[in-house]
Amino acid sequence: MEPLHWHASMDRDAYAEPFLARIDAIADAARTGQWRDVIATLDSEPSDGTMFHPNVWRIGGDSGFTSLHQAAWHGASPEVVRELVRRGAWRTLRAADGRDAATIARERGHEELVSELQSPGPARDLQFSVLDGHLMGLIEARVRPALAIKLRYPQAAVVHEAGTIWYPVPGMYGGFLLKAIPEGVKAESWIRVVGGSGQRHVISRNGCQLVEEGFV
Repeated sequence: MEPLHWHASMDRDAYAEPFLARIDAIADAARTGQWRDVIATLDSEPSDGTMFHPNVWRIGGDSGFTSLHQAAWHGASPEVVRELVRRGAWRTLRAADGRDAATIARERGHEELVSELQSPGPARDLQFSVLDGHLMGLIEARVRPALAIKLRYPQAAVVHEAGTIWYPVPGMYGGFLLKAIPEGVKAESWIRVVGGSGQRHVISRNGCQLVEEGFV
Protein backbone atom coordinates (compact mmCIF):
# COMPACT_ATOMS: atom_id res chain seq x y z
CA MET A 1 0.00 0.00 0.00
CA GLU A 2 1.34 3.41 -0.98
CA PRO A 3 2.03 5.78 1.93
CA LEU A 4 -0.40 8.66 2.30
CA HIS A 5 0.83 12.04 1.09
CA TRP A 6 1.33 15.10 3.27
CA HIS A 7 0.81 18.04 0.93
CA ALA A 8 3.79 20.22 1.75
CA SER A 9 3.17 23.57 0.08
CA MET A 10 0.79 26.15 1.52
CA ASP A 11 0.89 28.13 -1.74
CA ARG A 12 -2.05 27.47 -4.06
CA ASP A 13 -0.03 28.27 -7.16
CA ALA A 14 2.10 25.19 -6.46
CA TYR A 15 -0.79 22.91 -7.45
CA ALA A 16 -2.94 22.32 -10.52
CA GLU A 17 -6.48 23.68 -10.58
CA PRO A 18 -8.23 20.27 -10.76
CA PHE A 19 -6.35 19.19 -7.62
CA LEU A 20 -7.28 22.40 -5.80
CA ALA A 21 -10.92 22.05 -6.86
CA ARG A 22 -11.18 18.61 -5.26
CA ILE A 23 -9.39 19.73 -2.11
CA ASP A 24 -11.75 22.71 -1.85
CA ALA A 25 -14.80 20.49 -2.42
CA ILE A 26 -13.76 18.21 0.44
CA ALA A 27 -13.01 21.18 2.70
CA ASP A 28 -16.31 22.92 1.86
CA ALA A 29 -18.36 19.79 2.55
CA ALA A 30 -16.58 19.09 5.84
CA ARG A 31 -16.90 22.69 7.01
CA THR A 32 -20.69 22.48 6.63
CA GLY A 33 -20.96 18.96 8.03
CA GLN A 34 -22.00 17.33 4.74
CA TRP A 35 -20.36 13.98 5.39
CA ARG A 36 -21.95 12.13 2.48
CA ASP A 37 -20.47 14.73 0.16
CA VAL A 38 -17.07 14.36 1.82
CA ILE A 39 -17.10 10.60 1.28
CA ALA A 40 -18.46 10.91 -2.26
CA THR A 41 -15.69 13.32 -3.21
CA LEU A 42 -13.06 11.06 -1.67
CA ASP A 43 -14.47 8.14 -3.67
CA SER A 44 -14.88 9.92 -7.01
CA GLU A 45 -12.46 8.89 -9.72
CA PRO A 46 -10.07 11.73 -10.65
CA SER A 47 -9.12 12.10 -14.30
CA ASP A 48 -5.41 12.34 -13.49
CA GLY A 49 -5.35 9.28 -11.22
CA THR A 50 -4.61 11.26 -8.05
CA MET A 51 -6.04 9.47 -5.03
CA PHE A 52 -7.39 11.52 -2.16
CA HIS A 53 -7.59 10.67 1.53
CA PRO A 54 -9.17 12.42 4.54
CA ASN A 55 -5.91 14.13 5.55
CA VAL A 56 -6.28 17.08 3.21
CA TRP A 57 -6.80 20.68 4.19
CA ARG A 58 -7.65 23.76 2.19
CA ILE A 59 -4.41 24.83 0.54
CA GLY A 60 -3.76 28.43 1.55
CA GLY A 61 -6.30 28.28 4.39
CA ASP A 62 -5.54 29.44 7.91
CA SER A 63 -6.99 26.68 10.10
CA GLY A 64 -5.27 23.59 8.75
CA PHE A 65 -8.45 21.64 9.55
CA THR A 66 -8.99 18.28 7.89
CA SER A 67 -12.32 16.48 7.68
CA LEU A 68 -11.57 14.81 11.02
CA HIS A 69 -11.03 18.17 12.75
CA GLN A 70 -14.33 19.37 11.27
CA ALA A 71 -16.09 16.20 12.43
CA ALA A 72 -14.82 16.89 15.95
CA TRP A 73 -15.96 20.52 15.73
CA HIS A 74 -19.47 19.70 14.49
CA GLY A 75 -19.97 16.68 16.71
CA ALA A 76 -20.45 14.26 13.83
CA SER A 77 -21.74 10.80 14.59
CA PRO A 78 -19.26 8.20 15.84
CA GLU A 79 -19.94 6.29 12.61
CA VAL A 80 -18.65 9.21 10.55
CA VAL A 81 -15.53 9.48 12.68
CA ARG A 82 -14.89 5.74 12.41
CA GLU A 83 -15.28 5.86 8.63
CA LEU A 84 -12.78 8.70 8.31
CA VAL A 85 -10.32 6.86 10.55
CA ARG A 86 -10.87 3.67 8.54
CA ARG A 87 -9.88 5.62 5.45
CA GLY A 88 -6.64 6.67 7.11
CA ALA A 89 -7.51 9.94 8.89
CA TRP A 90 -4.65 10.93 11.18
CA ARG A 91 -5.97 11.37 14.71
CA THR A 92 -2.70 12.86 15.98
CA LEU A 93 -2.58 15.60 13.33
CA ARG A 94 -2.51 19.04 14.91
CA ALA A 95 -4.28 21.91 13.17
CA ALA A 96 -2.65 25.31 12.78
CA ASP A 97 -3.62 26.28 16.35
CA GLY A 98 -1.94 23.16 17.76
CA ARG A 99 -5.12 21.23 18.60
CA ASP A 100 -5.79 17.69 17.50
CA ALA A 101 -9.28 16.38 16.79
CA ALA A 102 -9.76 14.87 20.26
CA THR A 103 -8.95 18.21 21.91
CA ILE A 104 -11.40 20.02 19.63
CA ALA A 105 -14.17 17.53 20.43
CA ARG A 106 -13.57 17.85 24.15
CA GLU A 107 -13.58 21.66 24.04
CA ARG A 108 -16.79 21.64 22.00
CA GLY A 109 -18.51 19.34 24.48
CA HIS A 110 -18.61 16.28 22.23
CA GLU A 111 -17.28 13.87 24.84
CA GLU A 112 -18.79 10.87 23.06
CA LEU A 113 -16.22 11.36 20.28
CA VAL A 114 -13.09 11.78 22.37
CA SER A 115 -12.31 8.08 22.73
CA GLU A 116 -12.84 7.58 18.98
CA LEU A 117 -10.43 10.41 18.21
CA GLN A 118 -7.63 9.48 20.57
CA SER A 119 -4.76 7.56 19.03
CA PRO A 120 -2.74 5.08 21.11
CA GLY A 121 0.50 6.72 22.14
CA PRO A 122 3.97 5.32 21.39
CA ALA A 123 5.52 2.74 23.66
CA ARG A 124 8.10 5.27 24.83
CA ASP A 125 8.29 9.03 25.29
CA LEU A 126 9.74 10.26 22.02
CA GLN A 127 9.38 13.99 22.74
CA PHE A 128 7.55 14.64 19.48
CA SER A 129 7.95 18.41 19.76
CA VAL A 130 11.73 17.96 19.79
CA LEU A 131 11.58 15.59 16.83
CA ASP A 132 9.42 18.09 14.96
CA GLY A 133 12.07 20.76 15.38
CA HIS A 134 14.83 18.52 14.05
CA LEU A 135 12.64 17.39 11.15
CA MET A 136 11.83 20.97 10.20
CA GLY A 137 15.53 21.83 10.32
CA LEU A 138 16.36 18.97 7.96
CA ILE A 139 13.68 19.99 5.46
CA GLU A 140 14.80 23.61 5.54
CA ALA A 141 18.42 22.60 4.97
CA ARG A 142 17.44 20.45 1.99
CA VAL A 143 15.10 22.83 0.16
CA ARG A 144 16.48 26.31 0.89
CA PRO A 145 17.50 28.62 -0.68
CA ALA A 146 16.49 26.91 -3.94
CA LEU A 147 12.77 27.02 -3.08
CA ALA A 148 10.89 29.96 -1.59
CA ILE A 149 7.52 28.25 -1.10
CA LYS A 150 5.74 28.31 2.25
CA LEU A 151 5.63 24.85 3.79
CA ARG A 152 3.45 23.02 6.28
CA TYR A 153 5.94 20.80 8.05
CA PRO A 154 5.22 17.15 8.85
CA GLN A 155 4.64 16.07 12.43
CA ALA A 156 6.53 13.19 14.01
CA ALA A 157 3.46 12.00 15.92
CA VAL A 158 1.64 11.57 12.60
CA VAL A 159 4.57 9.59 11.18
CA HIS A 160 4.31 7.23 14.14
CA GLU A 161 0.56 6.91 13.79
CA ALA A 162 0.75 6.22 10.05
CA GLY A 163 4.01 4.27 10.05
CA THR A 164 5.15 5.91 6.80
CA ILE A 165 4.20 9.11 5.00
CA TRP A 166 5.40 10.70 1.77
CA TYR A 167 6.18 14.42 1.89
CA PRO A 168 6.53 15.61 -1.72
CA VAL A 169 7.81 19.16 -2.11
CA PRO A 170 6.64 21.02 -5.25
CA GLY A 171 9.63 22.26 -7.22
CA MET A 172 12.02 19.81 -5.56
CA TYR A 173 11.29 17.00 -8.05
CA GLY A 174 11.31 14.66 -5.10
CA GLY A 175 10.66 14.88 -1.41
CA PHE A 176 10.96 13.05 1.88
CA LEU A 177 9.89 9.50 2.71
CA LEU A 178 9.37 9.51 6.47
CA LYS A 179 9.25 6.26 8.45
CA ALA A 180 8.64 5.63 12.14
CA ILE A 181 11.53 3.96 13.97
CA PRO A 182 11.90 3.21 17.70
CA GLU A 183 14.15 6.20 18.36
CA GLY A 184 12.21 8.67 16.22
CA VAL A 185 11.97 9.10 12.45
CA LYS A 186 14.01 7.88 9.50
CA ALA A 187 13.96 10.37 6.62
CA GLU A 188 14.98 9.48 3.07
CA SER A 189 15.08 12.42 0.68
CA TRP A 190 16.11 12.92 -2.91
CA ILE A 191 15.87 15.17 -5.96
CA ARG A 192 15.05 13.05 -9.00
CA VAL A 193 16.82 15.30 -11.49
CA VAL A 194 20.07 15.40 -9.51
CA GLY A 195 22.13 12.22 -9.57
CA GLY A 196 23.49 11.08 -6.22
CA SER A 197 21.16 13.41 -4.31
CA GLY A 198 19.71 10.75 -2.00
CA GLN A 199 20.26 11.23 1.71
CA ARG A 200 19.13 9.13 4.66
CA HIS A 201 18.88 10.71 8.10
CA VAL A 202 17.93 9.38 11.51
CA ILE A 203 16.08 11.90 13.64
CA SER A 204 15.99 11.37 17.39
CA ARG A 205 15.67 13.54 20.46
CA ASN A 206 19.44 14.01 20.21
CA GLY A 207 19.35 15.57 16.76
CA CYS A 208 19.45 14.74 13.06
CA GLN A 209 22.21 12.40 11.86
CA LEU A 210 23.15 11.73 8.24
CA VAL A 211 23.68 7.96 7.93
CA GLU A 212 23.86 7.45 4.15
CA GLU A 213 23.98 9.50 0.96
CA GLY A 214 24.33 9.17 -2.80
CA PHE A 215 21.84 6.32 -3.18
CA VAL A 216 19.67 8.04 -5.82
